[in-house]
Amino acid sequence: MNNKHLGAWYIVASAAGFATLGILIKSAFAGGANISTVLAGRFLLAGIFLYGILRARGVNCGLDRRTALQLILMGAVGYGGMSGLYANAIHYLPASLTGMLLYTYPALVTVLALVVGDERFNAPKGIALVVCSVGLVLLLGASFEGARLAGVLSVLGAAVIYSCYIIIGNRILKNIDPMVTSLWVCTAAGLAFLCYGAARGELILELTPRGWLSIAGIAVFPTLFGVMGFFAGLRLIGATNASIISMLEPLITVLLSVILLGERITPLQGFGGAVLLFGGLILQLWGHEARHETVTEV
Repeated sequence: MNNKHLGAWYIVASAAGFATLGILIKSAFAGGANISTVLAGRFLLAGIFLYGILRARGVNCGLDRRTALQLILMGAVGYGGMSGLYANAIHYLPASLTGMLLYTYPALVTVLALVVGDERFNAPKGIALVVCSVGLVLLLGASFEGARLAGVLSVLGAAVIYSCYIIIGNRILKNIDPMVTSLWVCTAAGLAFLCYGAARGELILELTPRGWLSIAGIAVFPTLFGVMGFFAGLRLIGATNASIISMLEPLITVLLSVILLGERITPLQGFGGAVLLFGGLILQLWGHEARHETVTEV
């Protein structure tokens, strides 16, 4: 399997991991947790798991000071900021609209990658981006009716931060083990949410077993698998392609909801899912030719 196909499968695996997040967060809330507790537990547990795996493999987790600082900022400010804004947006907007607005980030990543000169653009990438965006709208069926400005600004802010996070990651991760990268990013994000929750008195430690198991599940599936898979794929196929393929996440979320929660999918949603897959196929078959093979390091 060549790098472009391997990288694409890493991103698909990442999307599948991230797709479990909404279901597991609802379960954690039912177990007595709040958003600060969930996010702090998610990233800190993931960091502990990663550290144990890396130590068992005999991998050196240390980095030079500059790279370590970059990854700490990516975790605390980038991923932490995006997660916090996204969680805030959910309080003001329907989940479908929040998801649709967050997924403006592939277009932002495409523009930023062109501006900073990391990647070239070609027609298949543009077509795949448009096709996937149309499929996403059909799949989520989002409406702006009753949308509140605070929620819209929060989720668009999350999209901007996440786009910058991906571009920065694409520049500094070429020679770093994805597991080491994930360790630093997750630990930094976890400590940021721990400090934030403690300062506001929002951390809840008396959870039901369901609450703790749900947080552990969040640490494993959307965090370990999601974050590591994305970093691994990002190194191989670049920021633009990784972002577009990640648009499969809402489709996988819908399918999991059907399988695990017994929810129904409408014919329009099914058509939207098929359009999303078609966009991913276009990208995979024709969208790689113009990508630079080397990634500029900061």
